[in-house]
Amino acid sequence: MKTQLINTEIAYTSLFSQSHEEEHLIRFWDDEIPDMYSHNYSLIKEHSTDLAGMIINELTLRKEQNKDFLRIEMNFDVDNEILEKLPIKPEVAIYDYMYIKTEQYRNINGNTSCVVKKAITDEIIADGKKVDILACQQSMGLEFATRRIDRKSKVYQVPNSPLDLYVCYVADIPVGNCELMTLENIAKIEDFDILEGHQRKGYGSAVIRYLLQSAYEKNVKHAYLITDHSDTAKEMYKKCGFEKVGYKTELHFHLK
Repeated sequence: MKTQLINTEIAYTSLFSQSHEEEHLIRFWDDEIPDMYSHNYSLIKEHSTDLAGMIINELTLRKEQNKDFLRIEMNFDVDNEILEKLPIKPEVAIYDYMYIKTEQYRNINGNTSCVVKKAITDEIIADGKKVDILACQQSMGLEFATRRIDRKSKVYQVPNSPLDLYVCYVADIPVGNCELMTLENIAKIEDFDILEGHQRKGYGSAVIRYLLQSAYEKNVKHAYLITDHSDTAKEMYKKCGFEKVGYKTELHFHLK
């Protein structure tokens, strides 16, 4: 299952980014928003005895390109011995793969006063973008949060795109949004936000139930999302039935 999740992650990034694949890694870059970490990174496929050398090579390449950062992802641990060999100390973050069978939507209770809509009209897309900016501007800044969702919205509107945006409404007011990508037999839930002031009221669970049911009705049997240890929604995911099935390591290097 973890291999399938990793391949789905690659497919998701590929909706936004160009890529170059080598034997041991894949480099992704998005010329439209080159300062967005999740669209511009190197994925090291597997552990290697020369892992430090591979990371140093990526650092050298990014410096030659005069980039501000290097982000590296790996679906395994990186020990301190390797980190000590690096010329720049990275920020290290661990993210968990959380998995659920879509049929478990039946076991999830949510606040039935909210309505979840797929963003198939310009009006719903605009509402979703508004929610996203409100949810992200404090941590990202208004300018970047706006550029980020503008970039992502282009993919939502591509005909037959596997990635869709959903918006949660309470009394016709948009209070949450979430992405759902369905690919073959697996669904990825991403960029899930319920606005502050509307959290812990059951709206998040209602959105999760809706997304899982939508995937189930398309004969997609499996779903997952990725979360970090500080994600405030992690307990909600566990209550909905998500279970940890793996993790990935992220190294972030500031180059300027």
